[in-house]
Amino acid sequence: MCSRLFVAISVLLTAASGFAAETVPPVVTQLETQIRDVIDHTEPSVVAVVVSHSEHYAQVNATERARGKLDGYAPPERNPLELLPRHAPELARLDLSNPANIADHLYGSGIVLDAANGLILTTYHLIDGATKVYVRSATGAGSYANLHAADCRSDLAVLKLIHPVPGLQPIHFADVRVDPFRSDKKPTVQRGTWVIAMGHPLAASFADGKPSASWGIISNVRRKANGPEREEQRTHPLTRYGTLLQTDARVTLGCSGGVLLNIAGEAIGLTTPVAAVAGPDLAGGLAIPFDENYRRIIAVLQEGREVDYGFLGISIDSSLIVPGSRQLGLRIGQVTPGTPADHAGLRGFGNARFSDDGDIITAIDGHPVRDQDDLFLYLGAALAGHRVRLTVSRAGVIRHVEVELAKYDNTMPWIASKPAPAIHGLRPDYISVLFLQLQRAGDAHVLRVGLPAGVLVRELVPGSPAATQFQKLGVGAHRWMVTHVNGKPVHNPAEFYEQAGTGKVRLTVIDPTEPTPTHEITLPGS
Repeated sequence: MCSRLFVAISVLLTAASGFAAETVPPVVTQLETQIRDVIDHTEPSVVAVVVSHSEHYAQVNATERARGKLDGYAPPERNPLELLPRHAPELARLDLSNPANIADHLYGSGIVLDAANGLILTTYHLIDGATKVYVRSATGAGSYANLHAADCRSDLAVLKLIHPVPGLQPIHFADVRVDPFRSDKKPTVQRGTWVIAMGHPLAASFADGKPSASWGIISNVRRKANGPEREEQRTHPLTRYGTLLQTDARVTLGCSGGVLLNIAGEAIGLTTPVAAVAGPDLAGGLAIPFDENYRRIIAVLQEGREVDYGFLGISIDSSLIVPGSRQLGLRIGQVTPGTPADHAGLRGFGNARFSDDGDIITAIDGHPVRDQDDLFLYLGAALAGHRVRLTVSRAGVIRHVEVELAKYDNTMPWIASKPAPAIHGLRPDYISVLFLQLQRAGDAHVLRVGLPAGVLVRELVPGSPAATQFQKLGVGAHRWMVTHVNGKPVHNPAEFYEQAGTGKVRLTVIDPTEPTPTHEITLPGS
């Protein structure tokens, strides 16, 4: 096969030198047909996206806007007494469905996740700060869109079309595996993989909605950047952990949110211009891979929910790490009391009684851990509430440990149109969020002894029964936690919802920074 492809490429490169059409080998024609078929088949799955930051649109309710509602666009009514309406030039450029206005706004691309429900995947940085978003399909039809969910840390966003758009087709995802170090599952995307990129470079095709295509190979995988060693300090985009695919296929301005396909026409990544991530001087472009980590995040965003990144509760002993060596395994430095790592019986070398009693993490769910970026990627992207399988070594003995992750306190922006349910006006969260906030504030006590089991009171809906009861305690919600529901201990939001139900609820409440005294709050049934 390799020799046939070499022949195909050689013929394509030398055709201009006088090769007659009848001398072209059949493999070249087959390759050309395959590429054309992939482009034609994928076209209904790639859309153009235009984004405005103008403040001249009618304002949406602040609460609804915070949850991604942007609404459509209706031209402002003209005052018949005005010969020339105020702000006439600005108002004339507000209609994003008019191709003549594209130059006045941002533009990019997106791919169809769910045609029936009008869900479009694109990049977060494209829609960041948007006041209005419009989507046009390859048929030329289009619709304004709301922000269904968005997550800055993964640089992903899902749009929801306000009106149906005919002719859309959902993209077909490939089984993307990029880790070259796994022994049980071989990579399906690696250097040399042939790819086709489709998007809307420079918005040249926005008027008719038809995406442009380029082709090339995967130049490299797991592009990454270095960072600090403590888990709780890692508030960085996932791209900093070495997740991106690099390709020599042309990915330019306007292709942010486009699709990178394999030669079979399956989606392997979401394209992003190099200038937006790594600087303008590199050739080709980058893509967010559709591997199991990002597919898990996309599934959450597709439901309109917040992405809850995973948290284990360890620090790494960096004293034996040789920069750039990528040796297998990372030594745990400290295990914080009360965290999932503590509950799972993990032991850090700083916690151990003897020098060889600490644990070394060598793999997470089968992915070898060779540096700290591996650790933070595979823990964070596993998401809170999910169980991961750690391969650890203690005193030379290898064992497997299953751990249910808590939630990382993600300080980067996000949008969720469907917030977590509120029980009688109370929304819970993982107590690990408060732990990380206190740790960042320099609370040495919480790092030494941890926090008791329970859930954080994340939000009290104004005017709700829960808000009324908590007001009697005289302190805001953000420092309270619930340890028991109807007398039964709870350890995470899932247990809280299971115990609380919809009937009368009795909560045991404490301030975790002052665990005594405890308070009892009773909420009426619905």
